[in-house]
Amino acid sequence: MPIVVGIKSILIFFSCSLFAFSDDMFLHYENGMKAYQNNQFALSIQEFEYILNHDLDSPELYYNLGNSYYRLGDISGSIWSYESCLKIYPNHEDAKYNLILANLRVKDRVVLPEPPVYLRLYMSIKEKFTSDMWITITLFFLLLFSISISLSKFLMFDMLHYLSGVMLTIICICLFLTLHSIWTINSNDEGIIYSAKIEAHSEPNKYSTRLFEVHEGLKVSVDQFFENWVKIELIDGKAGWIEQDQIRLIQ
Repeated sequence: MPIVVGIKSILIFFSCSLFAFSDDMFLHYENGMKAYQNNQFALSIQEFEYILNHDLDSPELYYNLGNSYYRLGDISGSIWSYESCLKIYPNHEDAKYNLILANLRVKDRVVLPEPPVYLRLYMSIKEKFTSDMWITITLFFLLLFSISISLSKFLMFDMLHYLSGVMLTIICICLFLTLHSIWTINSNDEGIIYSAKIEAHSEPNKYSTRLFEVHEGLKVSVDQFFENWVKIELIDGKAGWIEQDQIRLIQ
């Protein structure tokens, strides 16, 4: 099964918002890319995970980590990586495509119906930019609006009043998209099941009632944490407790 590999990954990686990267971290990234190109996928995973363990990330880092996991046959790792990539940069087309391929191998996958056309159009616009970029765009139009208001006080042009109205409308739209984008990121935690097969319990202990089974690679919502247990919820509404080491939260 083919899988898309990013072109010029290192150049894209350098262009991301990781200006605090040390030469040592760049060296680990380059070593990871070289290992991937030499089919040393376990080594490339080791290098990429090393960077993540130092609290540094980027869409391309997650993307290439996902490719490495996929090549090694670790579906849960690849899905977690692609989902983390898309959480930072929702419009990463290669990650979207590769995630579809990886999800085909998930036993519990659920195929959702296509949303309405207007909703798809709205989501495509919202996901075109990250929340930080939407904030920048909103502030840019707010600046233009302020300039047009200032000029309208000195220059009696009807066009300036018309432009001010247009700018205000655009600002309201951009502000809504910005708030929705921020809410989407912070509204709920999600994770990927990392064990081949696990049983969800009614309470956070091994002696409570077993409710249902889930398998590796499944994406679930995370509702609560209690000691070393996590309460998960499936897309069909089922909820139960699993041990924390059986799931990896999407960054």
